[in-house]
Amino acid sequence: MMPSARLTLLAAVLVAGSLSGVALANETSIWTNKENGSFVTLTYGPLDPAKTPLFMLSCFNGMGIAVLNVHSGLPDTKPGTALTIDLASGDLALPVEGESARDQAGGGSFGEASDIEIKPILNVLRGKSPVTVKVGGTNSELSDHGRAEAVEKFTEACELS
Repeated sequence: MMPSARLTLLAAVLVAGSLSGVALANETSIWTNKENGSFVTLTYGPLDPAKTPLFMLSCFNGMGIAVLNVHSGLPDTKPGTALTIDLASGDLALPVEGESARDQAGGGSFGEASDIEIKPILNVLRGKSPVTVKVGGTNSELSDHGRAEAVEKFTEACELS
């Protein structure tokens, strides 16, 4: 191989490597909370707000309802199929009864629990260890980085907590 061809190949490999690093950085998941009037959310998901978060706890202050959605690679199931969303952090564990739902935009299935007690979920999220979420045979670990602050801000804004 000629020296200029090797340099071109090396440059292409370096560019591809740096682009995949950017793609990985964009896939980093973080804890966030948002308020929009009486609607408050606590999410764990990609930095890109256009992408669906893995975990979303919603508080509808005006209606007095909380909803938990978990998008964790649940196999396609018929909407309305009963399932359990298991949350755990260290010695704390909580099963939340819910059902499968269908994402209208992406078409995939996800776990949803509606009209739930929010305090037990917040107790698990306040645990000192990373949180694990298990739904329909899929298991995901959610980082504890930034979780405490996001949970506290959510708790302050959600009247159900």
